[in-house]
Amino acid sequence: MSRYPSAGGWILVWNIPARICHWGFSFSLIGSLLFGFYTDPESDGFKVHMLCGVLSCWFLVARILLGFFGGRYLRWSQFFYGIRATLKYLADALRWRKVDFVGLNPGSAAFAAAIYLAVPALVWTGFVLEWAESWHVWIAWGSVVLIGAHLLGLALHALRHRSVTPLAMIHGKVWGADGDGLSHNAWRAGVALAAVSIGLSLVLFWCFDFVSATLRLPFIPEIGFPIMQKG
Repeated sequence: MSRYPSAGGWILVWNIPARICHWGFSFSLIGSLLFGFYTDPESDGFKVHMLCGVLSCWFLVARILLGFFGGRYLRWSQFFYGIRATLKYLADALRWRKVDFVGLNPGSAAFAAAIYLAVPALVWTGFVLEWAESWHVWIAWGSVVLIGAHLLGLALHALRHRSVTPLAMIHGKVWGADGDGLSHNAWRAGVALAAVSIGLSLVLFWCFDFVSATLRLPFIPEIGFPIMQKG
């Protein structure tokens, strides 16, 4: 976990697998939330909400694997900050101090940990008995609050530092010391992750029966998806 340097250049921090995982997770989760909130439980759109939720779980699994086998700034050893460090970072941000990190800062790491826990909770409460339905809705709204806080934090970060660092998940680069950057973009791993993700998406939607709300995959028993009533 390196501090943001005062001098240096643009270095690669987020490689191709990191960016694919980030955007895949973001779009599938946001899509699931939007379809869940704004479609009727009996509609095909609400079933798309459930499929997007499954896809978000896939990208979460991919992110967990990248934490062990991915680039330096994806490793779990670079991810976890103590409570004291996180509170200090937030206090510095509130005082408009220019404090940043190469890789995830403590604020972004705290958001990521919370949203990574929220997704399995959403899927579990969405697939169990009706008693969990209210929890499902509350966790969904909590996820919306987390996403909003994250976007606000990115905007304030850009203003505080007068930088475009929040765009790093598009081009993969931040300002830093030359020795802190990754040596390559991991294109092969990125292509493999993209291929598996696209293939899984196609299989989910092609093998899903929207009439009976069941997933029919070859060689395994069909999986029924519950139709919840929105609270």
